[in-house]
Amino acid sequence: MRTLIIGGGHPAYFVINAVKESDPGGKITIIEFTKEKAEVLSKTFPYAEVLSMNINGVEDYIRSNSVLLDAVISATESDSLNLRYARTALRNSIPITITVLNNPLNEEIFRKEGIRYIVNPFSHIASKVKEILGTYTVNIIYEFSRRNLLICGLRIQDSQTLNKLLNNLPIEGVASVFVAVDGSIEPDAERLSVGGTLYLMGERDKIKKLLKSVRGRIPHDL
Repeated sequence: MRTLIIGGGHPAYFVINAVKESDPGGKITIIEFTKEKAEVLSKTFPYAEVLSMNINGVEDYIRSNSVLLDAVISATESDSLNLRYARTALRNSIPITITVLNNPLNEEIFRKEGIRYIVNPFSHIASKVKEILGTYTVNIIYEFSRRNLLICGLRIQDSQTLNKLLNNLPIEGVASVFVAVDGSIEPDAERLSVGGTLYLMGERDKIKKLLKSVRGRIPHDL
């Protein structure tokens, strides 16, 4: 796979490492706007081709190399630039276009532009805080971008919730693990009890349907 990564700041460093780890034999090209940063990137990532390029030259590079590129990842420190480059990648039929957000409030703007793969590095903050405090009813742990797959935790707060779950489980396409109040793990849904947390992993639509039947509504972040 040939991957183009645009940007040389902190977000790009994590992206470069992730791409190398997931595709060790692939070709990585990095575009940075300043010569000083480009030199640092060359030394830090000797396996990658690093180009120093003007901000306005990136789109021409994408267009000229569109038949060679398998993925374009815009990870600059400017969401406006990330949006520009992602648009260009989409218009030139790059198979995979990914952008890394700097401001999570901009996610909807990117989605309206048809950009499907958006990395929001802030998205797990709420989940981790809820997990630590233990104050949630439903906690969205992870949602997969390329698949209809979701992992979430559901706190069983009362006997009414417990009975509804027992009446609706098991569900084909959804796996579950229950963690009791004392920390013990029960793979059998029949051993659910009030106060524990039921972790669900499976088809997003089926989990949404289950949560609606149990809670009467779907959580706002689904």
